[in-house]
Amino acid sequence: MKKSLHRYAGFLVLVLLFVLLYYVQTKRTYEPFVTIDPYTFDETVATPLCEIMGRHRSDKGHQDITTSLHNYTTFYHSIFKDMRDKPLRIFELGLGTNNPGFTHWMGEDGRPGASLYGWSEFFPNAKVFGADIDDSILFQTDSIKTYYCDQTNAEAISNMWSSPELHEAFDIIVDDGLHDYEANMHFFERSIHKLALHGYYIIEDVNRDQLPLFQQKVQEYIEQERYPTLRFTFVDIPSTANRENDNVLLVVYKHT
Repeated sequence: MKKSLHRYAGFLVLVLLFVLLYYVQTKRTYEPFVTIDPYTFDETVATPLCEIMGRHRSDKGHQDITTSLHNYTTFYHSIFKDMRDKPLRIFELGLGTNNPGFTHWMGEDGRPGASLYGWSEFFPNAKVFGADIDDSILFQTDSIKTYYCDQTNAEAISNMWSSPELHEAFDIIVDDGLHDYEANMHFFERSIHKLALHGYYIIEDVNRDQLPLFQQKVQEYIEQERYPTLRFTFVDIPSTANRENDNVLLVVYKHT
């Protein structure tokens, strides 16, 4: 009888260990694939950042947020509002060219640099930098400086980051460039080293048709432990106005 009990107890221990290991592995593997959590915000309520970006003619959001093509500003305000007065360093790829000769141009009514102007107003003490493949739209103000960059060209990316004013790490990096999986990940892998501790690297306009490719790549990063200091989160923001099927953000946070 005692032997049977011992065998049964041993069997239960093995089962519990198996369940525990499975839980830990599953949690580690799939934790990054959350959507809204761990972020809390209301995508139907306009924020001060919505008004600012809309006034500067950025497509990230505007005051009438329920009719905006994108409503990223509701999310951005939730994570950036407490950083507003800090002396941040911000970089955004993609100024928004209105030249039809370039892929993903903004249209004739687009305003190049709109988002940079918005970031500069929302973060009055920040240094804002940007880059674009269309060198005809590059500009400079007291708080903004822009550079040439082709995000599909490794040498161009390296040359840009070698610029003296871009040597220091950035608190916020936004990829609003080509909106293509290959281009996004090409730039990410050659730029993530520029992200500061507790900083955010965000890829905008992830198309749902390409979302499985992004998820698979992030899964590979996790399994290979390639970026152990980063947390990857896909934020799929509900929108009744978005007809492009691209209202998903890949948010990367550097926690250690």
